[in-house]
Amino acid sequence: MKEKTLYTALIILGVLVLSGCSFSLLPGSGPAVIGGEPQTETELEPSGESSAVPLTDGFDFPVGDRDGSGWGVTGYRFMEWSNYSKTWHPGEDWNMHGSAMADLGKPVYAIANGIVRFSGFNSAQGNIVMIEHHLPDGRKVWSQYAHLHERWVSAGEIVWRRQPIGTVGRGPNNTFSPHLHFEIRLKYQPQNGWPRTNGQAWPASKVREYYADPSAFINSNRPAK
Repeated sequence: MKEKTLYTALIILGVLVLSGCSFSLLPGSGPAVIGGEPQTETELEPSGESSAVPLTDGFDFPVGDRDGSGWGVTGYRFMEWSNYSKTWHPGEDWNMHGSAMADLGKPVYAIANGIVRFSGFNSAQGNIVMIEHHLPDGRKVWSQYAHLHERWVSAGEIVWRRQPIGTVGRGPNNTFSPHLHFEIRLKYQPQNGWPRTNGQAWPASKVREYYADPSAFINSNRPAK
């Protein structure tokens, strides 16, 4: 009986390997992923250990200079209807001014102090980094950086404002022209969350409940000079 059980287990394992199934890496154990390699890390749940996460001391922009100069939102804007996804766009698409392919490989920065909740690959958006930020007033927000070419941080890692966390990319299988898809979430969602349920787009009011206007939020929470 034991021999039959072992034989069955070996057959199942062989099928999984041949089918290309992969297993998630432990948080922080994976190297930076370049391009569209389908390596992932475990997504950490929102932190209950507030004392372990440094408070924010202000927010900078994710690309360009600290004030975002040299770059702009040239793709979909926050709450613009997306004909691509058939939903309200929950973030901003950033590019260098006058750039076409020159954005590729440019650094992306953490907008504030925080802890990495996810660093991995998403089949819809490519390489993603999600950071949880603890504000001095007790609130939490989550910044998400998508379509990355490289990821330079791992889940569970503490990061600091203006720390490079990756580079601008083109999404999974080079689907898009180079740009950074950037979100600020007011309520926690998994990294693969998107503003629709069962294929139906969320109403605009619900999108605004879960997502902030990224540029407006940052401009309202700039570091003290």
